[in-house]
Amino acid sequence: MDYIKELNAFKDWLLMNDLPTGAITLWHTLMAVNNATGWKERFNAPSSTVGQLMGLSKQGILDARKILMEEGVNSV
Repeated sequence: MDYIKELNAFKDWLLMNDLPTGAITLWHTLMAVNNATGWKERFNAPSSTVGQLMGLSKQGILDARKILMEEGVNSV
């Protein structure tokens, strides 16, 4: 995976689509965690770890994930 290409594509997508801050932060957090795993096709990211990196509660993470899934944004 090309990390910079993905970041730029997401930025471009955001210019035409609205997402709440929590969903944007979750996307970036999951990309960073996946980068740390060496770009596995599937990886585990415990809610406690993601929440600590994002500053969101478990429910906030679930809400943000649902939005990303509904919007068809990858990395969720």
